[in-house]
Amino acid sequence: MILPQSPTRYAREARLAIEDGELRLHCLVWDGARERHERARLDTSLEVVSVEALREDAALVALTVSDRPRVVTREEASAVDTVAEAGDERVWITHEQGASRVILVRAGVRHEVFFARCTAMAPSLAIVPEGTWIAFHHNRREDTGEADLTKWITLRFVDREGRVHAPAEPMRELDRDASGEEQGFEFPTIVGGSDGSVALFGRGSHRFFRQDLDARGWSARAPLPGDDGTWGCRGRRVSVVQLEHALVLARRDKRGLVLSRMEAPTGGAPRLVPADVVLETRPHRDVPVRPRASDPAGAHGLRTLFGDIHQHSAHSDGCGAAAEPYLRARHVYGDDFGALSDHESFLGKRIGPGEWALLRAVADAHDEPGRFVALHAYEWTGRMHPGPGHKVVYPVSAAHRIVSRDAEPTGQGLLAALREEGALAVPHHVGWTGADEAAHDEALQPVWEICSCHGCYLSEGHVLGQRGALVDQMIDRVLSRGRRFGFIACSDGHGLLHHHGVGRKRDPFRCGLTAVLAREVSREGVLEAIRARRCYATSGVPIFLDVRADGDRPMGSVLRATSITVRVHAAGACPLREIALVGPDGLIARAVPNATEGVLQARVEASWSYARVVQDDGEMAWSSPIFLER
Repeated sequence: MILPQSPTRYAREARLAIEDGELRLHCLVWDGARERHERARLDTSLEVVSVEALREDAALVALTVSDRPRVVTREEASAVDTVAEAGDERVWITHEQGASRVILVRAGVRHEVFFARCTAMAPSLAIVPEGTWIAFHHNRREDTGEADLTKWITLRFVDREGRVHAPAEPMRELDRDASGEEQGFEFPTIVGGSDGSVALFGRGSHRFFRQDLDARGWSARAPLPGDDGTWGCRGRRVSVVQLEHALVLARRDKRGLVLSRMEAPTGGAPRLVPADVVLETRPHRDVPVRPRASDPAGAHGLRTLFGDIHQHSAHSDGCGAAAEPYLRARHVYGDDFGALSDHESFLGKRIGPGEWALLRAVADAHDEPGRFVALHAYEWTGRMHPGPGHKVVYPVSAAHRIVSRDAEPTGQGLLAALREEGALAVPHHVGWTGADEAAHDEALQPVWEICSCHGCYLSEGHVLGQRGALVDQMIDRVLSRGRRFGFIACSDGHGLLHHHGVGRKRDPFRCGLTAVLAREVSREGVLEAIRARRCYATSGVPIFLDVRADGDRPMGSVLRATSITVRVHAAGACPLREIALVGPDGLIARAVPNATEGVLQARVEASWSYARVVQDDGEMAWSSPIFLER
């Protein structure tokens, strides 16, 4: 049974419940103007008998993960993926300086279930006569203890005496090194069978799966019936209730809400062993170190900050919860700022006002001026060239309402909608989806993203590779036609190793990094530096880079002159192979430092020029250009 979506009826957050002995489906429905919490009564064939609206508002952020679904309050929004309830029991996850703690509360007694330096999320629980099953996903590898990238589900069982157990048999098909399109197993829902067996449901990178655990061990992990197996945007959880000897499932798919029926688990109770509650964890393997040299921006009263402000979660076509990019940026990579920028409308998924409020609340919960900056962002997803391509939008107002491609399908329309507020838009992977050059406005699009897990789009055939072959849309071509913009780089990561074969690195979140020369560690400080083009791009590692024209004019400046003196100061974490100045005709000047720090100074007459730094390990940085007006 499919309850289809339409432009005037988009449903999300499907939750099944047994209420007054009847099967009910709760969901949040957006009609393009307002959102409603609807409850449908279902008959035995899963047909909708009647529907009632329990609540209506301009924005409803989410429904609780509970056997008694209710609307999450705005105060609870930032913790929406850390709490689950059933009966009088509650499990929640806390995050403390890069560590995760899973806690069960039963009859007022607190039981610690799991603690490790990793990121755990999305708990689920099932109460059975012998105790409580708990499931959650995390990124700690079972083989090495390393905090890795992909997330897989872990099960724990807390018996009536409060002892914590784990399945004796390791999960089948758990491959944390898989690099194809289908990776991971996250956002669990767990159901206990009447004979002690367990059914586990979860989300892969683009499909929903079921995997059972019984006296024989784990079954194979199988996609749910009706899943078409194609890349797309889906809901985060499968909701499941048991009716006699059958399971009823509800999930949001690309087509709408899908209701189905499956057999309940059988096979007897699985064998359990005592579980280690506190686990040792090794650091993530792909964390680059910062240069040891002093920050050259400090000489000008500024501070170089690094961050990734273009990445995705399960709220569109990526993996993981909305909080994970911020936790990863701050406690794994040591970044200074970050943003989650999920697609506003893409592959069957739309972000309405309630989900946008949730994403803003999560960012706000991780924003700590002076320590870490969490920006609001989303990806406006226009059609590929000759359409306008994709642009990440960075609102400056807390009251910003998403500008959807469904309402504004052109780049000119998007920028016109952003102009009054002063929000920023950033084109990206322009050689693949297009640059939308005709719509460019340097006040609203002060920077373009030049490098990501899709490759580097500075020029045709770049050494870092590139997805797509729109040669005329490459950065050097657009600059040479007189457009002005600065450079940033971001990962565009979706949580997949090697970005399912496209990314040049195992960890796609280190395929692009933005650096800003900021006056302060705040949203205003980061956005002001980007707006002024006082920023630069790196291939994913921290590299210090300061560029000055005629003594004190920073990168991104426009100068009225026939020639200028440009000084480049760079420092890396490993020896620098090259410091260069590049213009419309190619190389202007070059230095070979053979050290981790170096300076290049040259006379420049070109209409635009940028600095390029190459480390011995192949990592790179590119400054925003300096422009000359004759």
